[in-house]
Amino acid sequence: MSATDQHIKDIKILYILDSPYAFNNGCWFYRNHIPGKALQRKGHEVLWMALNSGKGFSDKIMQFPDTVVFSRTYPIDPLMRLREFKKLGKRVVYEVDDNLWDVNPENPSRAISEEKRRQYEHLMRECDAVTTTTPFLAKILRRFNKNVFVCPNAVNRTSFLLSKDKPPKDRLRIGYTGAASHWKDLVLLPDVLLELQKKYDFDFVLQGMCGTPLECEMWGYERVLEYGLQPERKEYLQSAVNWWNKIQNLKFFHVPFYPPVMYPSLLNSLSIDIGVAPLIDNRFNNSKSCVKFYEYATIGAVTLASRVTPYKEEVGYCAKNTFKDWYKKLERLIVDEPFRRKLAEKQGNWVKDNRDVDKVVKYWEDAFDPLQK
Repeated sequence: MSATDQHIKDIKILYILDSPYAFNNGCWFYRNHIPGKALQRKGHEVLWMALNSGKGFSDKIMQFPDTVVFSRTYPIDPLMRLREFKKLGKRVVYEVDDNLWDVNPENPSRAISEEKRRQYEHLMRECDAVTTTTPFLAKILRRFNKNVFVCPNAVNRTSFLLSKDKPPKDRLRIGYTGAASHWKDLVLLPDVLLELQKKYDFDFVLQGMCGTPLECEMWGYERVLEYGLQPERKEYLQSAVNWWNKIQNLKFFHVPFYPPVMYPSLLNSLSIDIGVAPLIDNRFNNSKSCVKFYEYATIGAVTLASRVTPYKEEVGYCAKNTFKDWYKKLERLIVDEPFRRKLAEKQGNWVKDNRDVDKVVKYWEDAFDPLQK
């Protein structure tokens, strides 16, 4: 065993969360929870603590870690806390998984990214290292800190495969799962799916986007638009309502958000055959990872994604963002079952070999290694 192997086995890691309810956030799930649990399985000690705005952390907590991990933005600026840890000789890492400088106008998180810009730029400049998801995003982050580690998003395969029994189904299922920031990315899908359903019998499954029944969510969006209650969110709300109006004649069903830890088994239970991942080609989206692909592949579904970064680098079956190409590529997956199964197996094997968290955890170990200070 090398000296490097020896010291990597003994890291004490403290994640500083932005809220006691961080467990409701997908960023926490993929960037704190999943790697943190994998690090524990490797023998490291890991704690999660919400930033305390009152009494601060106890001496015991301050002394515990070798490495402290801050993430994204906080309601109270944690810069002084970061400096306290550095004075104690702790390695301080900042984790960010989005391009916070180019957030799409319709994204509901754009306002907070602008409001907190001073905070996260200062955190990045003062920490020892930054962790992020892709080389594309790492290049952007190196403007603020040259010591950037790419730790790819990864799945815990066990959590996806431990689902309740799948209900029987009598037709093919095409599915999309995502957050509310993606309404505009879905703009091509209704026309393509409606045209395909004229020839083929399949259901469309929409999972996520909101935590209430979709018709209730859209009714609320329409009222906000009608009365001009949130002009800063107009573009986002209108893109959602436009999409909703388009899918009224589509055979589909909606499954609302579940807490992130419950999501993997939920997705598996939906029995999706084809997972779609449309994405508009812009700088914010190019900074994302292929996590939808990893999720679909892990449950055995085949993925069709937009031919844009990041998907075109990993998925292996992509469509240009035109009606014609999405229709053509999706139709082949519907009608050619041998092709669909073979491609699903190929994609699944790639994700298993390259994006299983117990294989990716080595990148986190390198980033958190306190001897790199």
